[in-house]
Amino acid sequence: MLVLEGVDVFYGRIQALHGLNLHVDDGEIVTLIGCNGAGKSTTLRTISGLLRPRRGGVTFDGKDLAALPPNRIVQLGLSHVPEGRRIFTNLTVRENLDMGAYLVRDPKARRERLDRVFALFPRLEERMDQPGGTLSGGEQQMLAIGRALMSRPRMLLLDEPSLGIAPILVKEIFDEIARINREEGTTILLVEQNANLALHRATRGYVLETGRIVLEDDTKNLLQNPQVKEAYLG
Repeated sequence: MLVLEGVDVFYGRIQALHGLNLHVDDGEIVTLIGCNGAGKSTTLRTISGLLRPRRGGVTFDGKDLAALPPNRIVQLGLSHVPEGRRIFTNLTVRENLDMGAYLVRDPKARRERLDRVFALFPRLEERMDQPGGTLSGGEQQMLAIGRALMSRPRMLLLDEPSLGIAPILVKEIFDEIARINREEGTTILLVEQNANLALHRATRGYVLETGRIVLEDDTKNLLQNPQVKEAYLG
């Protein structure tokens, strides 16, 4: 479904990604792990069109994404939940969710998608009229995921969904991520600081170091890999 081939990305004169190769198949949960500054968020931002590769290709269902603006990439069925959630704090929960459905013109379809998000995250329905900025960190993460789901994506890019969230809510959010994959059939590329959690939820994984993929394997093998254990699993 998603293929990156030989992708180089720069911030000015500083190279952030070096010949990156990865793929995600339809229906998978794939995780990308690595230390801070390894290039994980840069990878997701490149896929979603917020950054442009200087070299290499990014394709989604065979369509070249490199020249497309982010809104066209969303139209193709790929949504990005950024690190730090980036909700609209002054808008209500309902208004934030409506923003995620800006490409959906049919009122009935918008209502159905809203109902589905509320089924996944009942807390959002309870707080529908609250400003997003008044929610807890975990609830804001639910809102950010829900907003992305309003466009009914075929693939979801999740950047550090557990960051700054109470442990009890982290499990709840990851349970819902698995449910979205299982029940909606949504393919997921997951960047996550908690490598142990990510590797237990995903089917395959990549290890990224200083902008280069250094390991790729099934997650059960990565969990047993001595290098991964020492560097990421304590």
